[in-house]
Amino acid sequence: MVEARILLILSVMLIFAVVGYLISKKLRQPATIFMILLGIILGGSVLGLVHYDSTLAVIAQIGSIILMFVAGLNSNIKEIFSRKNFLVALFGAILPLIGGFIVSRAFGYPLYESIFVGATLTATCLGITTALLKELGKIKTETAKIMIGAAVIDDIISLTILSMVLSVPSNTTAFNVAFNILLVIVFVVLMVLFGEGLLTKILDYFNDKVIKHSPKLTFVLGLSMVFLFSYLSYVLGLAPITGAFLVGVSLARSRAVNILMAGSEYFEIIFTSIFFITIGIIVEVKAFYTLFWFIIALTIVAILTKLLGSGVSSYKLGLKPKDALIVGVGMVPRGEVAFIIALNGLLLGVISTEIYSAIVFMSFLTTIITLILLKMLYEKSSSGSDDEHVEFIDLKIKR
Repeated sequence: MVEARILLILSVMLIFAVVGYLISKKLRQPATIFMILLGIILGGSVLGLVHYDSTLAVIAQIGSIILMFVAGLNSNIKEIFSRKNFLVALFGAILPLIGGFIVSRAFGYPLYESIFVGATLTATCLGITTALLKELGKIKTETAKIMIGAAVIDDIISLTILSMVLSVPSNTTAFNVAFNILLVIVFVVLMVLFGEGLLTKILDYFNDKVIKHSPKLTFVLGLSMVFLFSYLSYVLGLAPITGAFLVGVSLARSRAVNILMAGSEYFEIIFTSIFFITIGIIVEVKAFYTLFWFIIALTIVAILTKLLGSGVSSYKLGLKPKDALIVGVGMVPRGEVAFIIALNGLLLGVISTEIYSAIVFMSFLTTIITLILLKMLYEKSSSGSDDEHVEFIDLKIKR
């Protein structure tokens, strides 16, 4: 039975996750690296025990939603949507768009596919960077706030560009494209202006007056808000993780925030483990040899354009060189955002399987490189605000 096989797959993935955490603890390296590597071993490239399908995709997406919700609970909405974050995100989107287009055309790919690759490179994976920031205990530092804030805006910019690109072959009118973009802007603006006041009042009233401090039911209500706004984000053409993050930010000042944090920890450790292992499962090693030079060129462009776009702009906006470098590196991973974009393009017939494979490998490589470099940069940083350390699987809530 399909249902029974899913149970077996989940069991195997979680066992591998435990192994990954034990190895990372022993070697003192980010656990997320070993999650991805173990995913490759589990997938069709090595053992072939687990294959990527729609069910696994949904479970992995839940992991990224929970992860971004928790990241939002650790954030301040006014610090995210600032002029600095917007400029860091804007330049971090424009340069990859141009760079991805140029390198694809240089390798002889058609005009439209090259535009699509450029659009894919604009995205920044919120889940990857946030998971590592939590693991290193840097989630509340200034550099982390800039990275997360810029990544949220970057996600909105990249998916807006993508919606315009995808609208061309489907003969969508300019009016419909403009209307969809307007809906996205209105949604984000309303969440920024009114999300905190409205959602916090609802949750606190429910917790204080209706159920009179029942943590379990309060957490369930909070989680229902997360999934509702994740769905609204999806309907508007945004990644569901954007809605989840905005709800987390909106509820960060709720009196019941510790309840939400405590409840989310168990969901997070389970689903994010599956999420990172899934990234590895998607990777097909054979395709890497066929497209080797294009993948390498695309990866180099993906890294340099984010470093220049986000890193240099951060420096020009007043950050110290080492902090600007951290921000630039933190914006590099494409991760699940690029996977989702590429898969949509493949299913719609916009791109070939060759382009899809190249995007997947580029996303994988930028993810691994970021995890290694960001850890090294933070360890070398002597900033007093970066001294805190929180274990990724520590279930104690420190407020």
